[in-house]
Amino acid sequence: RSSMRTKLFLPVVALSCALALVAGACSSDDEAAKDKDSEATTTSTTAAPTTTTTEAPTESVFALIDADDDLSQFAGLLVQAGLDTQLAEGGPWTVIAPTNAAWDTLSDATVARLEQDPRGALANVLKLHLISGNVTWDDLIDEDGSCVTTLGGPVKVEVDGEGEDAAISFGGAALPQQDAQAASNGTILKTDSVTTAPAADCPRTGSP
Repeated sequence: RSSMRTKLFLPVVALSCALALVAGACSSDDEAAKDKDSEATTTSTTAAPTTTTTEAPTESVFALIDADDDLSQFAGLLVQAGLDTQLAEGGPWTVIAPTNAAWDTLSDATVARLEQDPRGALANVLKLHLISGNVTWDDLIDEDGSCVTTLGGPVKVEVDGEGEDAAISFGGAALPQQDAQAASNGTILKTDSVTTAPAADCPRTGSP
């Protein structure tokens, strides 16, 4: 009987092993098929292009000057000379704006003398820093050796050096290389010096 049981048991074991192998193979095939299906159904997404828009400036030339702590003295002088309203309306204007440091280069006596005549002497000096139209630093480079027309008269532009080393003298006032600050009615360029008189030696007068 033991021998018979052994004979019957062995085929059963062999059959079980065979079924197990077949099941394992099927399972492997199913997983491989799933992987292939997954690869086949993978989709790629492309990000939609983004558009950057630059809003037009809404503040006037004078509003920007008045809000700049570095130009507070200039703003106050414009008000005294009655030029604040002109720069708040109309235009476009380009303002070569002397910083507080620029006014500090003038003697107290000179500033006091100008303030004693706000609509005359002071206004005349301030107008030397006002140009009708939009003018950039690069535009002034092109005016080397000529005079540009300001509201106060001709101002000579001289350029020393080239490229990144270029330096502009605007009526004797150093004008560092910079991007103009845009306003709703013009542009602003800052200078650390003050132009105090119109040019007397203009080979030609330009209008950048």
